[in-house]
Amino acid sequence: MIFRKRAAKTENDPAVNPNRTGDLFAPTRDGYIIAQDIACQHQYIDMLRCPDCGGVLMPIAQINRAFQGLNEVVTICTGCGARDSIIFDISNAVYQTWWSNLMGDMYVRTYDGKPRAPAAQSRRKR
Repeated sequence: MIFRKRAAKTENDPAVNPNRTGDLFAPTRDGYIIAQDIACQHQYIDMLRCPDCGGVLMPIAQINRAFQGLNEVVTICTGCGARDSIIFDISNAVYQTWWSNLMGDMYVRTYDGKPRAPAAQSRRKR
C-alpha cells in the first residue's frame, strides 16, 4: 500500500480515518509527525519538496516501528535522487482506535508506552 498513489476522493477509503483531529501533522516533542491513518502519511509527503532541488518526493520504503509507536517512510527525490526519512507517530489514540476498529479481534497493540502528545506550540485549531 505504501507505493499506491492515493485517490483524490477519500470517502469510503479504508486508509482514511474519518475521525482525524486538529493534531494531524503536528510535531511531537521528539520531532515525529503525528499521523492518524495511513493515507495522511502519503498526504504529508505529497506536501513536501526536496530541500536540495525542490523536486517531488516519492516513498520508496516503509519501516514498521510499531513497537515504538512509530512508522518511518523513506523517500527519494525524483529530481536529484536525495534520500530522506520521515518518522510518523502512530502512538496516539486517534490512530490506535481507528486501527482497532479496522482489525477487530485481530488487533494487537504493539506499543505499550504512553501516547505522545503534540508539542505545545504546534497545536492547531480546526
